Amino acid sequence: GTPWHSWAVVACGGMSIGHKGMVYAAKALGMSMIDLFTDKQLLQDVKDEFKMRKGEYQYEAMLPSGPPPVGEE
Repeated sequence: GTPWHSWAVVACGGMSIGHKGMVYAAKALGMSMIDLFTDKQLLQDVKDEFKMRKGEYQYEAMLPSGPPPVGEE
């Protein structure tokens, strides 16, 4: 169980095994998107499941809304 944001994972990213893993993940994500873009029923099913799992939860960002302050200390 290596944490994702660790030196070990970053080091693997520069090696062939890390690169192969990233390419494999990118292909899986890309093919999933093709499925969603070409199958309207699948897309609707995914949206329905997301809505069901999300329930009434409303995300609140920890950052204030609006442009960030400039020059404030």
